[in-house]
Amino acid sequence: MSQLVIAGNVAPMAQGATGPPARGRVWIDGDAVVEVTTGRRRVAGFSRATEVDVGDATVLPGFIDMHNHLAYNALPLWTEPGRTEPWLHNKHWPDADTYTESITEPAWVYAKACPEALLAYVQVRAMAGGATGAQGWPTANRGYRTVMRNVDAEDVGTGRDDLVYTSVVTKTGEALTTAVRRMVAGSGFIYHCAEGRRGSRVLADYTDLDRADGLLRTLLAVHACAVDADQWARWDTADAGGVVWSPLSNLLLYAETTLVDDARARGVTVCLGSDWGPSGTKNLLGEMKVARIAADHLGYDLTDAQIVEMVTTNPGTLLERCWHRPVGRLVPGALADVTVVRGRGRGDAWTRLVAARERDVALVVVGGVPRYGDTSLMTAAGAPPSFTATVGGRRRRVALPDPADPQRAWTWTAVLDTLRGVQQDPQQAIANAQARASAGPRFAPDAELELFLDMPDTRRTGRAGPPKNPDKVTIPPVPTLEHDAAYFDLLDAAPIPGGVLAPLRGRFGS
Repeated sequence: MSQLVIAGNVAPMAQGATGPPARGRVWIDGDAVVEVTTGRRRVAGFSRATEVDVGDATVLPGFIDMHNHLAYNALPLWTEPGRTEPWLHNKHWPDADTYTESITEPAWVYAKACPEALLAYVQVRAMAGGATGAQGWPTANRGYRTVMRNVDAEDVGTGRDDLVYTSVVTKTGEALTTAVRRMVAGSGFIYHCAEGRRGSRVLADYTDLDRADGLLRTLLAVHACAVDADQWARWDTADAGGVVWSPLSNLLLYAETTLVDDARARGVTVCLGSDWGPSGTKNLLGEMKVARIAADHLGYDLTDAQIVEMVTTNPGTLLERCWHRPVGRLVPGALADVTVVRGRGRGDAWTRLVAARERDVALVVVGGVPRYGDTSLMTAAGAPPSFTATVGGRRRRVALPDPADPQRAWTWTAVLDTLRGVQQDPQQAIANAQARASAGPRFAPDAELELFLDMPDTRRTGRAGPPKNPDKVTIPPVPTLEHDAAYFDLLDAAPIPGGVLAPLRGRFGS
């Protein structure tokens, strides 16, 4: 097992953001944090370890994106032309006239024609915002490897596949009873729940859980923005679980978002999720800024330190209940996921972290392996074979293996050329996808990889399937990894938020 020591301003987050970062070291052996020290104290047994000094940058637990739909993240922001009224709920906007052609069909073509390149792109995009782990991976016809931690499938070395269950689909009847039974037995349940405006019919997702005694400490309710203050009060503080807050997506679609103060008053732990390309931020750095903007606009009692906790300690607390292994905190025995960020601007360390941009992410370590960061730091940290890419105006190295030969790094040129080839000629890509699918047994361990979309399409009776008219499929250009002028132009043109999100452009200096 390899050893790595990271020196810098360490924020271990052992009990959250209780104190400022202090000069110290994080000592890693394989996929475990052995110790965190301050000052010059060293740990025995690390005489041959690789050591990297990140200077004045802050060393944090790896950021965890607790809500996403990663298969859609090669798509830009989407709004229905001419619509100014908020959507009522998440079963409403999939009926939009342009939803299928703008979202389902392009995503399906990427997922079927170039799944490996799609997975590469979405991982680099997430790591560019400091994420070491994410929820919301696409299912597939066979297993596939990721360099980021897969929250949905992580077994923390147990070999078990029942630590966490997820569902985008609403549960009722026996399916809901089964979900509650699993939570009682200790499994986590990450559940799209009550996504929509308050007073809309999707509140039933939450009230059904309440009646089924499913408001439990292992529940992670995604969105729950339709839940009002009285309903939050029904969650017993002794059984307080978590809620995943995606404020940009909520405001973009519904002009409302989760009542975070009411949830927190019940002891419910709040995490952040950047959500998907069509209605989300590009990464957690973006969502942290939207959380700040939304909290200020809505009068939520939320500090910058607490926003940083929403991508580190808070998801870690909830996942530890299921994984029985520390994560989101740099403490002995914790999973060795580390994010190094240079703060930006003025204020305390937490304010400067919330203000950070993609160019300020210095190093991302997953499972003790350096995966993304400044060229000099990746080299010093002994990263595996990696390719170069420019993100946020800085030259980066990314350790992402070639799917054809895991001992070699892929190239960023190859990843982007593959995606752009699909985007520029979707008809040929559809033909290629059909050829891949018919190359052999579809579900064999060595079958050509095929990803399945997790978001339903109500215009297709709920199934996100192949294009009905392949000759008419068009795919927008592949977005950049970072928040840029093109992204903000699309955001500013979205009428439903009513200008609430306009300050985000300035937070990124665009």
